[in-house]
Amino acid sequence: MKLLKQTGSLIFLSVILFSCLPLQAQNAKQFIKPNDNRIRIEGAFFLKKTDNKMIINRHEKKIIDIPETEANPKNAFTQSGVTLSFVSDSKNIKILLSPRKGTSHRHSVFGVFKNGKLYKQIAVLPRKDTAFNGIAFQNPDGKTAVWEIVFPPYYGVNFNGIETDKGSHFAAAPQKDKPVYVAIGNSITQGTGQTAGFQTWPWILAQKEGWQLYNLAVGGSKISWPFALELAGKKVDVITILWGYNDWNKGYTPKKQIIPRYTKLLSILLKDHPKAKIYCITPTFTYRQQPKHGTVSLNEIRQAEADVVRKFQKKGYKNLFLIDGKSLTGPENMKPKGSKDVVHFTPKGARLFAEALYNAINQVH
Repeated sequence: MKLLKQTGSLIFLSVILFSCLPLQAQNAKQFIKPNDNRIRIEGAFFLKKTDNKMIINRHEKKIIDIPETEANPKNAFTQSGVTLSFVSDSKNIKILLSPRKGTSHRHSVFGVFKNGKLYKQIAVLPRKDTAFNGIAFQNPDGKTAVWEIVFPPYYGVNFNGIETDKGSHFAAAPQKDKPVYVAIGNSITQGTGQTAGFQTWPWILAQKEGWQLYNLAVGGSKISWPFALELAGKKVDVITILWGYNDWNKGYTPKKQIIPRYTKLLSILLKDHPKAKIYCITPTFTYRQQPKHGTVSLNEIRQAEADVVRKFQKKGYKNLFLIDGKSLTGPENMKPKGSKDVVHFTPKGARLFAEALYNAINQVH
């Protein structure tokens, strides 16, 4: 009887001691460092890793700083097309993130994919301070799953690690040997008009083709040959180029800017990636009839780009293809006529364009 009383006292004491523990200790987490090799980041060629932070760059600063690049750093250092993947059975998962200074942030949605299917969308409103510290989600059944986080097209963040339940399983996602696809262009390609990276047309096209996407597009950019320099020495299998609208709006002319810049861009790409298939897409549909500057028509810009492509084709480049962007797009891709946005796709419009482009690509072979 005495022993029973002592045992009861011990149990009671244990309950008291546990209840006095900090909540953090009762719900212990395990921290996976951002440079852990079980975490896979795809969609960005330039990563800087430490124990505390990973800087995810789609572009090199030295390239953005070149005057001929004509790309806004605020848009260049966002993470359109970037994905983060791993395997875990944790019931609670938090991706630790911090806002990146000096970058654009519009209404953004992170896509959480579980075993290849969209599981959750997490919206992050444009920040007014630095309070944002990541996105959290639950896995109630506690079953092991492949998780993939798709970053938004217009939000610059740094990756600071992952929190999971203590003792939960954590491993690398299965490696898939996919053709590497690089999308080059302006805001139409980066994803203006869509809030989630998985809504952009390059993402949808890559999924349909089974390609691994690297979206190098920068909103507001013009035809920029320095972007081609970033691909030197890298494995690239497919490239799409969609530039010209901003050049036209700026008042650039075929003779002075379009032809020489497009020629230099293709010269570098064809030399460095002789086996890559390159699809040159002329500017897509827009409601705008006249440019903000100059008198050149958009059809003249389209024709100039087409002429450059055909010259290279005549030289024997059989891996270079021309696609008429205007013929693949129309009002069905856009907001209603009279809307403020006269050129960017809606989420539905981006999907329609990706499907039309998929068909066009498979017809030119």
